Amino acid sequence: MPHIQIMSRRECGLCDSAKAVVRQAADQGLCTWESMDVDRDKALLVRYGMDVPVVLVNGVERFRHRIDSDVLNTVLEACEC
Repeated sequence: MPHIQIMSRRECGLCDSAKAVVRQAADQGLCTWESMDVDRDKALLVRYGMDVPVVLVNGVERFRHRIDSDVLNTVLEACEC
C-alpha cells in the first residue's frame, strides 16, 4: 500500500487542504499517511522552509503547494507497492 508523507506546518491553509485530500484517500483504503511538521525537525525546515505543503508518495515528491484528489487517486492506483 502506498505511504504518503505531507511536509507541513501549523496554521497553514494549504497544508490543511492537502491533509483533507490525503485523509479522504486513506479513508478509501488507497494509502497510509503521516504529517511531518517541518518546524519541529531542523533538517526538514532547512530542506522545505516555507515551501509547504509538499506531498511525497513512497518517498517521491508528487505535489507541492496544491494537491488534486483526482490526480492523487491516479498516482496511487499506478503505484507499484
